[in-house]
Amino acid sequence: MKTLLVLAVMASLSLAAPPPPSPPFLQDRGYIIRDCGVLTDQVALGPDLGKVPLSEAINAAKQGVSGSHGFRAFFKNDAAIAPVTKMLKDIQTLRPARGMRPNIFKAQSPEFICVAPETRSRYRLRNDPYVLCERNIEFGIWFRGEKYVFLCKKFFTNQITPPGPPARFCPRVIDNMFERKGYLLADYQKYVLIHELVHFYLGQKSLGWSTNPTEKYRLNECVDMDPKNSLKNPMHWQYFVASKFNQSRVVGCRIPVMLVMHIDTSLVVEQKCTDEPDPFAPPFPLPPETLAADNGSDSSVIADAI
Repeated sequence: MKTLLVLAVMASLSLAAPPPPSPPFLQDRGYIIRDCGVLTDQVALGPDLGKVPLSEAINAAKQGVSGSHGFRAFFKNDAAIAPVTKMLKDIQTLRPARGMRPNIFKAQSPEFICVAPETRSRYRLRNDPYVLCERNIEFGIWFRGEKYVFLCKKFFTNQITPPGPPARFCPRVIDNMFERKGYLLADYQKYVLIHELVHFYLGQKSLGWSTNPTEKYRLNECVDMDPKNSLKNPMHWQYFVASKFNQSRVVGCRIPVMLVMHIDTSLVVEQKCTDEPDPFAPPFPLPPETLAADNGSDSSVIADAI
């Protein structure tokens, strides 16, 4: 009788348990995609997700404030050249990082997960990405301390790259402020992926919903942020890369998701955004230590930023 009772309990538990994660897809190529079902082939069309075409953005970062693609507006001074360049190279190679669950002692590369109702229980998460995705606001989600980058269904409805000619969506600067056009510049699949991967590589240092200050999303909020927190705010990177990154020549085409991560440079052109506000002039009242950093004193301001 006890045996039957134990078996019945085990059967009920097995029925209640969520299905296991799908087998890793393309793990041998340096990245993992799970639970994407019919979207998996679309996600995996490219030969190598790990080789992101970020060379142009890296070259722009090396120019620092003397460049013309927003480095001064977003990162404020040349002390940011080294951390910005390192971050872009980490994204380019999908470098494994430590301190991430489920194994904080092992270096792990990010895993891309398509969100479903059972995602929270399947990966034993503290928060539910499905609930957040169902608000239809989020494109992608990263939870602090997790190795997973969650892709919401809204992510797949957006175009992967801005349609039309270069600079079409570059915001103008009026009265030393960006016009409110940032979402047209940056809300595309390839830039959203970069945003979530910045969260991943910043780890516990990343700004988010509950940090002080909180994560900022608007263009002028990013310009207004001090150098140290600028390096911790993923939208800074998203806007900077969007200003200098690549745009498909296939106008208006929905290139399959993730294909953007390995498009050959012979197939792309730049957005070529060059207009940027001065972060040290009104209406941006940055603190005195920020001005000092801009004039060369960097160690006390951003040395421990990332």
